[in-house]
Amino acid sequence: MRESTRLLVIANFISCLSWGLCWTYLNFRLYDIGATYLELCLMDSLGALAALTSRIWGALSDYYGRRKPFFTIGLTAAALPMTIMAAYNDRVWALLLAYFASYVFWSMGYPAFMAALTSDPDRERASAIFSLVGSVGWAIGASSMGPLERALGPAGLFLACLAFFSGFPIVVAFYREERLPKKEVSLRAYVKGAVSPRLRAERGFGLLLASVFTSWLALQWSSPLARMRIYDALGRSKDLVGFLWATSSVVSALALLAAERAVKRVGGIRVLVIAIACYAILMPSFALVPQPIVLMAMWLVPIWPFFNLGCILGPAELSREEHRGEAMGAVEVAKNTGLALGAAGGLVADLIGRENSLLLSALPFCLGFFLAIACYRRARGAGG
Repeated sequence: MRESTRLLVIANFISCLSWGLCWTYLNFRLYDIGATYLELCLMDSLGALAALTSRIWGALSDYYGRRKPFFTIGLTAAALPMTIMAAYNDRVWALLLAYFASYVFWSMGYPAFMAALTSDPDRERASAIFSLVGSVGWAIGASSMGPLERALGPAGLFLACLAFFSGFPIVVAFYREERLPKKEVSLRAYVKGAVSPRLRAERGFGLLLASVFTSWLALQWSSPLARMRIYDALGRSKDLVGFLWATSSVVSALALLAAERAVKRVGGIRVLVIAIACYAILMPSFALVPQPIVLMAMWLVPIWPFFNLGCILGPAELSREEHRGEAMGAVEVAKNTGLALGAAGGLVADLIGRENSLLLSALPFCLGFFLAIACYRRARGAGG
């Protein structure tokens, strides 16, 4: 693994520490101050609308052959709205809009960040270590939620998130990128190509995007509802849910060792197929189980590292290095479109009940599963 990639891993640890605390706490803070299920789902769905420009930002980083300026500015600026969260921590829509602003900046930097990571010659190992260290950072952040709220209050906790993130721009300042050649076509023509339906990727990439879209829609439909189901079952204890989220991150980090081997052995797309199938069974089951201890055990099932690596390395398998940023941006657009529309799960929960809405999430999960299978068959046919 390159020395520059190690710096990205360290920077991601800092980011995950900060956002592991902020994002986890924000979910339950909204629920505590009276947010509806629709508003809870809108937390990520509204922000996802801002990330629909990810493909353009990824294409711009490809065009100029630069990754560092995009991810340094974008990801650093994404942390600044934490000050708004601190100032208006008792207002649902102020918190939602602040998180939306974070997503606007995040969409500028994330495709370039992932393109830089997956440009490492040993991208499977680099992606696994990146996710592993990020999971540890997330665990530390999530587990500190209860103690920090008691010590600092809601406003102080959000400011602590910003303080933790301050190390990110310091680390990436030392990152030395290998510049790619600037594209010979005009900027306008290249960006126009980035927003066209035609993708500069291998056969099957469109089906992969469709699978990513439906799978993330299903996750956004079901995950906020499952989180609040557990939170209520544990008596709304932030110490317990913080411990559970931290344990989940550690379990996922350990599972990454198996996920890395699985991706190397069968490929990112096949791993994605299996992960979606597992989610299609697990997430609707949260509506059927009443026992808190069983709900906690279900939350610890480590599907996420396999799903995440599949989403990262599947596009890399179907794109060339010179178009990698655009491919990652296209995946982010598909993902965030699904996240945006996944707010429907909250609306359905407000209308017919949380548990009934959880059961219905099986439908988009199954669709994503079949699309991923079709992608794999198309890509294998092209390769053969």
